[in-house]
Amino acid sequence: MITISQPRDNRFAVVLMDLDRFRDINDALGHVQGDTFLKAVAERLKTLCRSNYVLSRSGGDDFVVVIPNATAETAVAFVKNVIDAMQRPLNVAGNHLAASFSMGIAVFPENGPDGESLVSCAEIAMRQAKKDARGGYKLANTTESTEAQDRLVLGSALRDSLSKGMLNLHYQPQIEAITGKIYGVEALSRWNHPTLGNIFPSRFIAVAEETGQIEAIGRWSLEKACRQITRWDRDGVRIPVVAVNLSAGHFRNRSLVPMIDGLLKKYNLAPERLTVEITESVMMDESEETMNVLSSIRKLGVGLSMDDFGTGFSSLSRLTRLPLTEIKIDRSFIMNLEHDANAQAVTTAVIGIGNRLGMTVVTEGVETEAQYSLLQALHCDVLQGYLFAKPMSATDLEAWARKPHDFLKTTSENHTQKDE
Repeated sequence: MITISQPRDNRFAVVLMDLDRFRDINDALGHVQGDTFLKAVAERLKTLCRSNYVLSRSGGDDFVVVIPNATAETAVAFVKNVIDAMQRPLNVAGNHLAASFSMGIAVFPENGPDGESLVSCAEIAMRQAKKDARGGYKLANTTESTEAQDRLVLGSALRDSLSKGMLNLHYQPQIEAITGKIYGVEALSRWNHPTLGNIFPSRFIAVAEETGQIEAIGRWSLEKACRQITRWDRDGVRIPVVAVNLSAGHFRNRSLVPMIDGLLKKYNLAPERLTVEITESVMMDESEETMNVLSSIRKLGVGLSMDDFGTGFSSLSRLTRLPLTEIKIDRSFIMNLEHDANAQAVTTAVIGIGNRLGMTVVTEGVETEAQYSLLQALHCDVLQGYLFAKPMSATDLEAWARKPHDFLKTTSENHTQKDE
């Protein structure tokens, strides 16, 4: 942990420096010569620092320089000197080695009120510099730093909530277009934190992916959904199938198939009661490992659905190679379906492709009776959207399922009026 006490000067800068490709040098020359190389780097940095600068090694291959009474311009001038100086090779045990730093700069008070926040901002800037191009520097951006800190806080809160069972699944009904009966439900993760409040899925799912928690959420969702199916069955509520979303990372993990198989056995569920939804990024990954996992899931009898079809880089050739049972048309095509000829053309084509490939076609985002009528006329199999119901808790879904619903009534009347 780096501790920086605020100097008496009204301004100061923190430069965090990460040595590029030090691991390669360590691997090539060994740890002893690696340490010698670090000492040589430190000695050269010392020659660039004035007597009132504070230079320290913060661990591993990182260095921190605190520049008193400095502006951003002063700090930039210093890091440019570092870049120039490091272009001269260092002699380590007869080896002439080049060195470079990726550097992040944070300035007090613009980028933080104390040393800890400044180091954090400088680190974020350094990582961005390393990402953009090694051997360069980047000034801390207050907005970017704040967003990164927010993600860090949210990621920590998410990990805590997941361990304490504070996430929930909501379920949105899917309706058969021809019969108006319930086809199944889609399980959707929801998070209401006691302090942070209700966190939108688009936000916490992105954080889960960045912080390596997305697979844990997927495993939790599968377990929760399977358990809920058995509870509905026990209470006399028949929900034919539950669809669960999984991220691309799950399908590179061989343990996914035995886990799903174990859940089906644990809860004594027929495999057709469960559908796994995949994204187009999974379809783009044609690695042997991913394809084997997908095929093994289908061999279990579990359904495979392509979510948000048409929004990315969908390929018909890839579509035919995947063992899919279902494709879902994204809501973006449905928003202006009644008035947009292009949206109608795409929707018609996808429904036709799905029908010919023997897949069930599900359309998301259905909100109007006109959309319902049009999709029914196009022979779409299943519809999902606010026209029928919003996502709801398991208890609310049970109450909803017990009530009679005549979704065909309005549509049938509209067709009758047209015929007349």
